[in-house]
Amino acid sequence: MLNIRKLTKSVGGRTLFEDASFTVNYAERVALVGPNGAGKSTLFNIILDEDSADRGEVERDEWTTLGFLPQEAESLGSESVLDIATGRAGVLPQLEETLQRLEKAGTVECAEYYQAQAKFDSLSDPGLAAKAKKMLRGLGYGEADFERPANEMSGGWVMRAHLARLLAMEPDLLMLDEPTNHLDLESLLWFQSYLKGYSGAVLLISHDRSFMDELIQ
Repeated sequence: MLNIRKLTKSVGGRTLFEDASFTVNYAERVALVGPNGAGKSTLFNIILDEDSADRGEVERDEWTTLGFLPQEAESLGSESVLDIATGRAGVLPQLEETLQRLEKAGTVECAEYYQAQAKFDSLSDPGLAAKAKKMLRGLGYGEADFERPANEMSGGWVMRAHLARLLAMEPDLLMLDEPTNHLDLESLLWFQSYLKGYSGAVLLISHDRSFMDELIQ
């Protein structure tokens, strides 16, 4: 699913990691552990193609769907909590445009088309809203909050809505950067229990040792 081979990255003359290699296979739970500034989030950014390594390779199965939760995320505008949790806000028109562009170019046998089509089908699924609401309830939201504008909520509650979105979409690989930061005990225990039964792989950054002890292989 994901292979990291002899990855090296330096920032400002400081080497964050050198010749780093590891593999994440289907259904595995893996954690990156280290002090702040060690390069964990930088490694995530390299995997996500948002940064580049000095040396080494990142190999991802091109058919693998990936979901990423950053440490912080803001609402984009006046969308509701449920809009975020379903992932529909502003996304469906973009996906339609991508599919039409690739179809016009005759390049439908490619990973970009497959991923866009899979995401479009997932977001169009009438059962998605019910699944998203289930995740929101587990993460501490009440029914009355589903249609509230997300920009009325605190940053921590917005992050919970983004986390609900990832869980509802069930990607093959979940990449989570400090996912427990904004959870109270009740929602943390629910999240922990949910991930134990999750069918996909999990790669996470965390300082919560009890959470990792319960989850990580």
